[in-house]
Amino acid sequence: MSSSSRRDADRREPPGGPARPGVLRPVLIVGALAVLVAAGVVEGRRSNRWGVSEDLRASAGKLTYIPPAFGAWTSTETEMDPKILDKAEAVGAVARVYQNKTTGATLSVLILCGPSGPIGAHTPDVCYAGLGYQMTGREVRKPIPLADGSAPVFWSGRFEKGNGEPGLLVAWAWGADGDWVASEAPRREFVLRSVLFKLYVSRGLTAAEQAGRPGPDPTQEFLTDFLPEVKKALAPTPG
Repeated sequence: MSSSSRRDADRREPPGGPARPGVLRPVLIVGALAVLVAAGVVEGRRSNRWGVSEDLRASAGKLTYIPPAFGAWTSTETEMDPKILDKAEAVGAVARVYQNKTTGATLSVLILCGPSGPIGAHTPDVCYAGLGYQMTGREVRKPIPLADGSAPVFWSGRFEKGNGEPGLLVAWAWGADGDWVASEAPRREFVLRSVLFKLYVSRGLTAAEQAGRPGPDPTQEFLTDFLPEVKKALAPTPG
């Protein structure tokens, strides 16, 4: 073969050989667009950008299964502060004050249901700040031992207004299907979920607690009784 023929052969690409830059560029662009579209769809579902989905409506509807009374606990409905609903972009909510008929312990309960993006983004320091409260110190994790052997973990933190009013002790966690997590990054942890629940349990601090003398905390007793009821209500097939 002559040298000119060999040069012509070298210039011809063999079948299945590497693509030329002019061919590769459109492929990369299409791939990048596909990734962006997929990310946009996920974020749109998480933020409820295209309206309330049927999945979200059905999940919010499960809140009606949460009993107003169980065991030694009875409750009264409370008016929901629209600021909290607006900040969390919640689609459904339960707001009640539960009281133990035996001990007299009283706790406020708030459960929010909404798109995972906004529900995961708003931590209590954001929500309670709208009501004039600020967290004092740092939140701590507290396990809640249940009868079935599980021990979901909740955050617990103290909130004060600084104007002489009694402070609050607040426990909170995020979850789905009645399982709860004290997440450090709920937006990332629940990124693949379109629906997310958030549970707050709060109570006023006693005079002794305000003075730095902590006593028995009825929050743990309440959650030990309450969480199994919530699990039954929010499970995929409520019973």
